[in-house]
Amino acid sequence: MDKQTFLQELDYRLRHMPEEDKLDAIEYYSEYIDDLNLPPDSDICIHLGSPKEVARQIIADTTEKKIDEQQEKNTTKGFGSILWLVILGIFASPIALPLAIAAIVLIFAGVVTIGSIIFAFGVSGFACVISGILITIVSLTAAGLAQKFIVLGCGLFVIGLGIMFLLGTAALARALVSLISSIIKKRLLKKKAGKAQVA
Repeated sequence: MDKQTFLQELDYRLRHMPEEDKLDAIEYYSEYIDDLNLPPDSDICIHLGSPKEVARQIIADTTEKKIDEQQEKNTTKGFGSILWLVILGIFASPIALPLAIAAIVLIFAGVVTIGSIIFAFGVSGFACVISGILITIVSLTAAGLAQKFIVLGCGLFVIGLGIMFLLGTAALARALVSLISSIIKKRLLKKKAGKAQVA
């Protein structure tokens, strides 16, 4: 397989990756092939492996890089792109398609379940804050001074409870994203270490 055919097939196999990452990978391998100074009729696959194998490695490396970037930033932004790269990595792996689909379904179900729980806690916290504000406003219409203080205290308690729910939800979301990122990273490092031992 010549350079042009190799790069075209590699480009096709990386078509679902973010465009910037894909172009960087193609440019890197184009320069790498040029640096090898191979004769024009040389088979690139002998030196680099098949485009499928190279694409699989690029997806794994890009996923690991994105996870490292997210952990350094300590934010949940960009988690969707990491999940997408993991899904691409599963489909690029040399396993049967039904197993890949089953893994995707399990990952999706887990993410939806966890997301639903976090969303429910967040909505509960928001509802508590709104209810507490309304109770506090209602306390102004209470008959006696003692009743006003009791209703006001209840309103402030509910607002505090809601704020605790919201803060807890944000902390839980960050912790889960960090946990999932570290699990994915460990899997990738384990896979890379296994390949290094085989080589």
